[in-house]
Amino acid sequence: MGRDELEQFLRKKGAAELITEIGRGTATFKVLVDAVSISSSTVSARLSEGVEKDVYEVAHAPTEHGTEKRYGLTILGRRVYDWAENTEYVRKVRDLRRARHKRDTAFEQMIGRVTRDMEILKMVKDSDPQQDLPPEMPEGASIVPKEQSEEELREARDRRLEESLQPIEEVEADAGTEE
Repeated sequence: MGRDELEQFLRKKGAAELITEIGRGTATFKVLVDAVSISSSTVSARLSEGVEKDVYEVAHAPTEHGTEKRYGLTILGRRVYDWAENTEYVRKVRDLRRARHKRDTAFEQMIGRVTRDMEILKMVKDSDPQQDLPPEMPEGASIVPKEQSEEELREARDRRLEESLQPIEEVEADAGTEE
């Protein structure tokens, strides 16, 4: 495969990320789909193209239920992976994966809170004899207690620290009695 052909392959969506996910080991199709942020059909296409271009190799590993395909890097693929490591591309891909995971976790937490609020509102509505009337809540109010902001938490911590401080006279008196 020529340099231009390899460059075209690496520029395709997901090709370089798949190389970094396989790394020096092997990976199954499912693991690769879960690891990268592209569709399973795109993963399948990139793996097929990569096998044709001698970037990936396929091994069949026995399992309890038959065999599974495991993808590994060829010599050319390992060379690309080594360059990806040397240029910190591998680290950037992992940082991006962590950021996506944090984003997804925050999204799920938000959905959980919205669902909880909706359930609480439904319970309030179900227990309210005036079911047809919307619950009266002031603008910006919430049934769920508001979490303190970073600033409020910092101020509370500073107040606790200041409360535990001894006056300078007591500190000097304590130091004088120790001598």
